[in-house]
Amino acid sequence: MKKTLYLIILAAICVSCGRSQGQLSMKIQKDRVSWTNGTVQFTTHRKYEGLRYNAPAFEAYFKGEDGKTTHMPIDQYALGYGGSCPMGDIGFYRPSTLAKAEILSQTDEKLVLHLSYDPWTIYGETVILDKQITIFHDSPVLSVIDYYTGTFRMLNIAAGMTTSGNGTIRDTYKGYTIQYPMGITSLIVMPDADEMLVDETFKTVLLRKAVTNDEPVRYYVGLSDKGMDYLLEEVAKFL
Repeated sequence: MKKTLYLIILAAICVSCGRSQGQLSMKIQKDRVSWTNGTVQFTTHRKYEGLRYNAPAFEAYFKGEDGKTTHMPIDQYALGYGGSCPMGDIGFYRPSTLAKAEILSQTDEKLVLHLSYDPWTIYGETVILDKQITIFHDSPVLSVIDYYTGTFRMLNIAAGMTTSGNGTIRDTYKGYTIQYPMGITSLIVMPDADEMLVDETFKTVLLRKAVTNDEPVRYYVGLSDKGMDYLLEEVAKFL
């Protein structure tokens, strides 16, 4: 009887630990918004003026099996891990304020978020960005769909990932991976990208797509300590 009770308690603890490790959550604060599945976490600021990086950057964190949390490298100009914005010949045209953050839907398997930015102006044309982000219970890869609307006819949209931190950059199909000395690999993939480039000035890899009004921009971002091949296997599930 005691042995049976012990096994039941042990099983309950294991289930509890498993759920905790894959817990999906979104935290909305006055100055920032973050979302996590217990292994990967992304954070973005509501306003960018006065910050060291003046872009809608997503800061990224990775929590290993040893419980150690690593804050992934950031830099002054890049889009972090999964940020995007219109791109011109001489740089980015960035929004300045995250106006709204909300949960669209949540199950045990995935959490779907919505981020909406205040309208801004590019060469006299109004631009509005709405992001739909899906983070999964059991995957280090998140899915992003950006919708750019406004008075423009066409925009070049660049989704980026920082190259800071002395990482090794490798091309993948329609994307890049960066392997860092601390043993963590990051990935960004845009299946229908028009162009891939490494920008040394802005210290970022970029995936560019020309879009018309309200045309979706789809891409995937991930972090793992299991290596490049594992991340590519994970993103392949979405393609």
